[in-house]
Amino acid sequence: MYYSLIGILAIVIQLIINHDMLWRCSEHTVVPARREYRDYIFGMLVFCVTDMLWGFFNECPLALPLYADTVMFFLTMTLGFLLWTRYIVVYMNDKNTLRTAISIAGIAMFVCVVVMLAVNFFVPILFTVDGDGVYHAGVARYVTLVLQVILFMMVSVYTFVAKAKNELAAKRLRRTVVLSGAGMAALIVVQMYYPMMPLYSMGFLFSSSLLHSFVVEDEKEEQRRELEETLRREQEQIRELGSAKKKIYTDPLTGVKSKQAYIEDEEKLNKKIRSGLVKELGVVVFDVNDLKSVNDNLGHDTGDIYIYTASMMISEFFENSPVYRIGGDEFAVILEGGDYGNREKLLAAFDHQSEENQRSGKVVVASGMAVFKKESDRKIRDIFERADRQMYLRKSELK
Repeated sequence: MYYSLIGILAIVIQLIINHDMLWRCSEHTVVPARREYRDYIFGMLVFCVTDMLWGFFNECPLALPLYADTVMFFLTMTLGFLLWTRYIVVYMNDKNTLRTAISIAGIAMFVCVVVMLAVNFFVPILFTVDGDGVYHAGVARYVTLVLQVILFMMVSVYTFVAKAKNELAAKRLRRTVVLSGAGMAALIVVQMYYPMMPLYSMGFLFSSSLLHSFVVEDEKEEQRRELEETLRREQEQIRELGSAKKKIYTDPLTGVKSKQAYIEDEEKLNKKIRSGLVKELGVVVFDVNDLKSVNDNLGHDTGDIYIYTASMMISEFFENSPVYRIGGDEFAVILEGGDYGNREKLLAAFDHQSEENQRSGKVVVASGMAVFKKESDRKIRDIFERADRQMYLRKSELK
């Protein structure tokens, strides 16, 4: 029964160390390939359940359940490898010939095992279970194990030649993949000689634990350091200015103008409107999509980075206009002069960028714009409310 106990242990350990990834996963995240890592962990858990049941059926012995579970064993084993390679190539985010070869090899390996299992119903090339419920390994089983050893080594080589966008993450991943790939390959080699030992479950446990420890935890630490560095720069800027007035009018997280600055500028413009001095004026309202989901799943520190990134995106497009943070995830821009004349072009470019970000899992910001109507507007709030309605229509389109 020790065989099944290894599977149970692997399941329990993975549920403990990966609980945050399994049950609180979000598409909107700064952690690379989070969804692919989650799929890999689920695949590994399914394999461990299959492997645990295999030990139970083999001990009984129960011929028919053992045969059926062995079929599932080979399927989930190869699926686990496929999901592992998929996580690695997506994480590295580097397009080259070797990446394509590894992706194809992972799929080909899975298809090959499916074909072998189909053939095995008629000709026992992978395995057989005799009438007494005793499992016997076939020649093709050893072929699949040898191929997996080769493919694990190919993935290790790929991580050395690939160049990820995040070089620090790439170094961590190279170290991790070499250890996990070499460990899996070594255990597979031993598995060839000792087919009745749960070495594949041990290998999956070893590999996924390394990925979690060296990659996922390092990513969280890197996010924390980035946030600390961002806040440190903001604090230094405020101290250098040495002005209480500047502190009031600057949002401490993003560096754009604060809500207090917006209130005072709004009042100044209201006076101009009442005096008939305003001819051209526009307001753009922004709202950061899915901030609550980011805070709930990744924490408020990551949410602050999300807000900061959104503010930089807005400031980049409307660089000649004052940008205000007027709420937790809300921003506003008052358009005058050159930006007012180019408002349609600027907003179209901004909306296009948000759509691109949505497809790539980056920060998405909904926007809405309205312009001053001399015949009906008596204050900035009238323009703001029309822009706000347009923003919510845009928000619905993005979702």
